[in-house]
Amino acid sequence: MSYQINIQEIIEDSKKEKAELGEIINPILKKYTLEKKEILEVCQIGKFVYKIDSEIRITDKPPPPSPDFIISYNNKCIGLEHTQILTEDASRYLKIKSLFNYAEQIFESKYPNIKVHAIISIRNDQFDYKQKDKASLAIKIADLVQSTRLQQEIEIPDFIVNIRTTIHSKVSFSYKEKNREVGYLTRNRLKQEILKKESKISGYKNSEFEIAEFWLVLLIGSLSSVSYELNEAENYEMDSEFDRVYLMADFDSVIIRVK
Repeated sequence: MSYQINIQEIIEDSKKEKAELGEIINPILKKYTLEKKEILEVCQIGKFVYKIDSEIRITDKPPPPSPDFIISYNNKCIGLEHTQILTEDASRYLKIKSLFNYAEQIFESKYPNIKVHAIISIRNDQFDYKQKDKASLAIKIADLVQSTRLQQEIEIPDFIVNIRTTIHSKVSFSYKEKNREVGYLTRNRLKQEILKKESKISGYKNSEFEIAEFWLVLLIGSLSSVSYELNEAENYEMDSEFDRVYLMADFDSVIIRVK
């Protein structure tokens, strides 16, 4: 038996999904001036509500003590809290990512109108810098990316072992780990994060919004060693003070309803 793939149909489905997802996230992106991290959060929750029900709308992204997002579903106002579950040693990775994010900003300022994706490897996947040195290090990384892009010779900082650049639609610096081993999310680790977020529910009730339900979305899965993968053999279902709890593997958008 042979199968034929309808390429045009796949393309049209992709365009439809992109358009529908845009209808969910664009109103919030236009309403607020958000930092890069917040834009990523809007996109993540946009993908979540699209997968659950494309009729859901994100209506607001308020500051505390309100939940992270206010969504509208079945004529109800729902407070949605979300978080990413990371490993206990995540600070090592996040500190390097923070430096790279700062270097992206420096690059955009020093080299306007240039778009590039840089893939950078750190010696032994370890680099602990002092906060006072962050700006100067970010400048060095930005200049290194530019010189690499132009194939110019430049002294490479000791903590960097490899750098590769490609043409891209935006400025993006990626941290490529040499030893990336991702573990499975356990039921106990999931429970810890749920309990941590439940402590915020009482504060939500002081929100300016008349919230009918509280939902929690927990994100796992990324291209780094500080995240987790889903364990298909694990039973993640459990009770919670939230009305609904979802577990979402961000990379492939697999969603499990925990409660």
